[in-house]
Amino acid sequence: MYIIVIIQRLLSYHIARMTALQKKCEDLGYRMTVIEVASQDASYGYHEPKEMLCTSFQKICCFSNTSYHDHRAYEINRKVFQTLSLAKPDVVFAPATPFPEGMAAVQYRMQSHCKVVIMDDAWERTDYKQGLTRIVKKYIHKNVDAVFVPFISHQSYYERMGFPRDRIFFGVDVIDNTVFLNAMTTLKENSAELKATLKIPNQYFLFVGRFLKRKGLETLIAAFCKYRQSQNELLWDLVLVGDGPCYQKIQLMAEGIDGIKFVGQQHGKALHCYYSLAYGLIVPSESDPWGLVVNEGMASGLPVIVSKGCGASALIDEGNNGWCFEPGDVSSLLQRMRQLTMMSDFARKAMGARSIDIISNLSLERFVESVVSAANIPRRTRAGIMSNIFSKLWKGRVSIN
Repeated sequence: MYIIVIIQRLLSYHIARMTALQKKCEDLGYRMTVIEVASQDASYGYHEPKEMLCTSFQKICCFSNTSYHDHRAYEINRKVFQTLSLAKPDVVFAPATPFPEGMAAVQYRMQSHCKVVIMDDAWERTDYKQGLTRIVKKYIHKNVDAVFVPFISHQSYYERMGFPRDRIFFGVDVIDNTVFLNAMTTLKENSAELKATLKIPNQYFLFVGRFLKRKGLETLIAAFCKYRQSQNELLWDLVLVGDGPCYQKIQLMAEGIDGIKFVGQQHGKALHCYYSLAYGLIVPSESDPWGLVVNEGMASGLPVIVSKGCGASALIDEGNNGWCFEPGDVSSLLQRMRQLTMMSDFARKAMGARSIDIISNLSLERFVESVVSAANIPRRTRAGIMSNIFSKLWKGRVSIN
């Protein structure tokens, strides 16, 4: 069997998944190639250190040294289709059908005997399209053999989008949990020295992510402002890791509030330091398909406070490894911050241990098992005239997430 995985732009967490998958393919006697659409993009913008992007698997890059967002949808669609036509895979794992590379996979399937599995993490709180758009999407899905999604919480949405239960697979959004767990174990041994070197507060809440409006940073700053107005002597600080279009706006909003530290983008060991030394992770997103920072925080043994607008809120065992709150609800977030602050070290560490236990079920092994299972499902029967028409006409769109 020859498997091709299409990825818009390879980041370090993709490489961890693909490396694990390559090993499994070798064990099974399968071939595997990764098609990277472009080596840069405007969604994330940043460049990860080269040592984090070393690959051991076969890779084809359609647009080297250019940004994904510098290309038109039809250009990406055509290039990916041509690449697939030359490679002749048996199974293609591709991004969802709104993307041009996803539609290229569907259109290649229609002219070959291959199977297509789309990798998607949209759900009710992120897919606002209604009416005709959803109808067209469901027709196109008839030309897709299976869908690979983050968690069982996403199942009902994809059933409504035309996928039978036995064609829905889980575990697409995973990280290498052991890297974060091992880093936490090692770094905590030198916590005092690291905090002094990095000028990290002794006790702090942590935010990690892009500074975008939908990430809920205004809610977080508003809640933290009220939190710091408390007369409690046990108040923690807030460390914000990341960058983005709203960075200056959030800095201005935070002016005059004690205990907020902006540290910019962090990668590798530096990022592990902030996770490992934190006392809790806050993910206040208004809307987020998943949110890998939740995986990272849980794998680092942290209690997590997560907005219900974030897909990964499905990982919260309420009151046992953290709490959820409604997006934009400053009062609810404030309550959870105070609640975590007042917990004993023993209770807080017990929550962190529960996080590690939960996230162990979303591992690289789970990802690989699901890929192999999805790759071996039977090909779907003929989709019908309407499905074929929509699938041929729609070329996808290029947008910044």
